[in-house]
Amino acid sequence: MRLTVYTDYALRLLMYLAVKEDQLATIAEIAKSFDISRNHLMKVAHQLGVAGYVETFRGRGGVLRLAMTVVAIGFGDVVRLS
Repeated sequence: MRLTVYTDYALRLLMYLAVKEDQLATIAEIAKSFDISRNHLMKVAHQLGVAGYVETFRGRGGVLRLAMTVVAIGFGDVVRLS
């Protein structure tokens, strides 16, 4: 099975937030950690927020955190979403 770059970014973002647990993370921080485009990651974060996987907090810093427990997030669901 081949994953798209979009799906890869979505999974990386969710894994990063899962490791951070209840802490907040910025898109810039995640993009720097994985050495990926900040603009692409913003699109992915928005879509995951609309789907209810991620809570997004707007503002100058723009932070993210998981909206549900790690156990409740299905790999297949994320792949089908993206």
